[in-house]
Amino acid sequence: MSTVKKERNSSIELLKIFAIFLIVICHTVKSVTLDGLYVAPPSTDYLIDLSHATENLSQLILSMLRYCGTLGNTIFFVCSCRFLTDSKSFSKKKVLNMLADIWLISVIFLGITYFIRGGDINAKLLIRQFFPTVFANNWYLTCYLLFYPVHPLLNHIIEKLDKKHLLRLTAVMFILYVGFNFIGNFFFNSTLILWTAIYFGVAYTKKYLPAFCASTKSNVILLVLGVLGYFGLVAITNLLGLKIAFFENKLLYWDRLCSPFCIMIAFALLNLACKNTFNSKPVNFVSSLSLLIYITHENMLVRNYFRPLLWQYVYRNFGYEHILALTSVLVIIVFLFGLLASIIYRFTFQKLAARLCNYFYPVIAKAYRKIEEKILKAR
Repeated sequence: MSTVKKERNSSIELLKIFAIFLIVICHTVKSVTLDGLYVAPPSTDYLIDLSHATENLSQLILSMLRYCGTLGNTIFFVCSCRFLTDSKSFSKKKVLNMLADIWLISVIFLGITYFIRGGDINAKLLIRQFFPTVFANNWYLTCYLLFYPVHPLLNHIIEKLDKKHLLRLTAVMFILYVGFNFIGNFFFNSTLILWTAIYFGVAYTKKYLPAFCASTKSNVILLVLGVLGYFGLVAITNLLGLKIAFFENKLLYWDRLCSPFCIMIAFALLNLACKNTFNSKPVNFVSSLSLLIYITHENMLVRNYFRPLLWQYVYRNFGYEHILALTSVLVIIVFLFGLLASIIYRFTFQKLAARLCNYFYPVIAKAYRKIEEKILKAR
């Protein structure tokens, strides 16, 4: 990899902040349902069923906001692809630092929650807090840690293939793992396989479609079509659900990572961001906290014990007459909590984590090299 430090495009960094904000919207709305909870709340009167067709416009919009998480994750990954396609190796120390941050934040939240709740923590949650990556407490980060070391091999494949064969590979993967799996689960799909397909898509457009990537008009059209398809499909499903029993509980069915409309939006926004460049230190700083915001605001204990309390408070003191406005307030509160917690961690415990990684990395690397040498010598 080049040792020359490139100036960061704050337009892409701003897009990453937008992606994280979309994810926060989804998770905040998710807290008004039972989805993702391992511990049932003491009271369920505040909960809303967002999976069934409804004539309530506010409830329908909340169901659409649930889709923002998938969109945010896809945008964030596509932004990462833009940079990863230029690298020829991966940083083992980066992987170790990410693992350390994930584990340390998980343990810190465990200590705080244990103190606040007087030790009343579900045993399953307690165990998962000690092994956050193994149990994929934050699925995106676990999947990224698995994908990141593989991307140099994918780049090698991209370099070796000519335009026609890269197009064929990308097209086949999109047909199998985006097209077919958007309808149902086919061909043993997984997030890693889907991300590989998207990765090849980003590489192909970046390498062979420069005119399209630079065209504001083409990408605005792609963006509009993606938004209309992504959220329009929810609206159509809702209308069908009001009349046909089969569609009655399918309002969240299209909330899928393999949504072609979601991918269209992500590609269009990335291309527009790459075209409109600027530099801003505040934007770059907040963007550098994106993964920390992800980890802190969606910590399992926060998700199960504290975020539902916000909705319970809102329901009992304000009701749901103006639920969209109240949702906006809660989203801002959750985002600011994640941002503040991330800033505090960045300037305190992350320094400790970095020192520990700097100490243990040479030890781990040396041990690995010895094992590798013995395996290579084996006959």
